[in-house]
Amino acid sequence: MTVNVRFVMELESSPELRNGKKIVPVEISEGATFGELLRGLEGLFGPELAGEIYDPARQSMQHMVIATIRGVLAHNLEGTDTVLYEGDSVIFLPLAMGG
Repeated sequence: MTVNVRFVMELESSPELRNGKKIVPVEISEGATFGELLRGLEGLFGPELAGEIYDPARQSMQHMVIATIRGVLAHNLEGTDTVLYEGDSVIFLPLAMGG
C-alpha cells in the first residue's frame, strides 16, 4: 500500500525534499505502523535524512521534529503504534517554539 510522505522542514541532506517541495509516495506493507515507517526511513531516503528525522537509539523522532498523520499530530493518535492506511498523508515538521 502507499502512503504519502512530505518533509515541511529544512533538510541538510536532501534539499530537493525540504520545505514540502515534494510529496513522496512510499510503499509499505498492509497494517504497517508509523514506527515501522520511521525505522524504514534509512532504507527509503538514506542514513543522512533518516538521522535528521529519527533517533534509533531512542526509537523515536528527533527532539525537534513532529509529525502529523491524516492531519493529526502523531502523539495525539497512538504515536509510533499508529496504524497507517492506504493513501495516508504523513508530514514531518520542525517543532516551533517561542512567543
